[in-house]
Amino acid sequence: MKRIAFGALAAFGAMLGTATAGEERACAAQYALEDHLLLEWAALGGDPHAQMSISQCAYPMNADVEEMTPAERTYAIRWTTIALCESQPSAAHDRRDARLRKLKEDASISFRRFGGLAKNEKLNWRERDFLEYRKEQNALLAERHQRLVASASAIDLAKARGELAEQLSRMGPTGLLKLAELTSCEAFGASPEFEAAAWSAASESWRGSDVAGVYAAADSEDYDLPKIAMEKTKKLSGADRRVAALEKERLLRTDPRRIAALEQKVSRLEEETSLEQLANFSLPAPRDGTGIAEAAFANEPSLTLALQFALESLGYVSFVNGPDNDYGPTTREAVARMRAREGGAPSPTLTNAEARETICRAALKSDPVSLYHVALMYRNGWGFPANAEKAVGALTQSETAMIASLGGDNLPAWKREAYKSYAKKIRSLAHELKTPDTAPDKAICK
Repeated sequence: MKRIAFGALAAFGAMLGTATAGEERACAAQYALEDHLLLEWAALGGDPHAQMSISQCAYPMNADVEEMTPAERTYAIRWTTIALCESQPSAAHDRRDARLRKLKEDASISFRRFGGLAKNEKLNWRERDFLEYRKEQNALLAERHQRLVASASAIDLAKARGELAEQLSRMGPTGLLKLAELTSCEAFGASPEFEAAAWSAASESWRGSDVAGVYAAADSEDYDLPKIAMEKTKKLSGADRRVAALEKERLLRTDPRRIAALEQKVSRLEEETSLEQLANFSLPAPRDGTGIAEAAFANEPSLTLALQFALESLGYVSFVNGPDNDYGPTTREAVARMRAREGGAPSPTLTNAEARETICRAALKSDPVSLYHVALMYRNGWGFPANAEKAVGALTQSETAMIASLGGDNLPAWKREAYKSYAKKIRSLAHELKTPDTAPDKAICK
């Protein structure tokens, strides 16, 4: 059965013809993914036929709870709970059904439920038969849910409730209100503290400016959310109220306004941390007995200097007197320009990994200083796994690029002096790294 009719009478015929078969097969064996998702969306929206269909396939009559996977168990608990809570007769459900019938009459809405009949209202024979059938199905649902809960572990039950609360709380005000209604259902198994928390979270979410002007005020006390939340909270002891307050904050953590504020805070912290890491990052100091390369690099104080040479070679900054190893306004503006040109936000900071990638881009454009720094990275395991062959490969390219640069006539004075200084460091590093048994690997920065 790959297609489901959502009209009441069509659903009645489909369920009469396939109820037994449907109950014996899991959802994955009964529905295509598209149909399964449609049923879930309709069920969350309150369609009783979709709720019953999912509850039947989530926990077939012949299913053995112990043989189900943990995911299948929690899924079955979630959907049988929703279907059972929605099917139970209550004054609130009757009022909702009566309003739906009125909406149908006033606005040609085809969705229909059958509870809460008005005075002198009569059902036709098809509707009476369907109502009788629904009562039978609801009784079977209650039995299946009871058997499922009795067979499942406390961990499975708690996980199912947690997943359902998480899913609904992320749907905004409407999801929180749906969750609040479910917590008042005995089958959900919520504690009084969590029930009060859910209603309080729903109440607060509906006071937000994002719903003001979109929804009108309730015309009955049924949806006086602050009153309901207050009544449920009053029943708690002082300690339990504190627990409810914590649960409420947890449910509201997905509120769009709170998420936006947290994102801004995280962005500021990331920028501050990134800047601090980059400005204060020092390459490891040489230890006693280390090689010539580390000794030669002992006075190379930070990653900032290497980044400045890379930014200059990539064309994002022009120095008058050369890099100064200060992550100041000039370097920050250069980083922002680079980010903007790459299509990102013009942030003035880089993480260490992003700085390494920038140096690599400059190295791949044959900047001799950046190639030298890449050789050091591979030599010492800074940013890359230590690799002698790649270190020699980068260093060989650095030597060639440095000879070509110093042989030209278009170098500014500061760069010629800086390159002469780096040429000595390159020779020192080559003296240590280039050995007969080390073959250069030119595939660097990968």
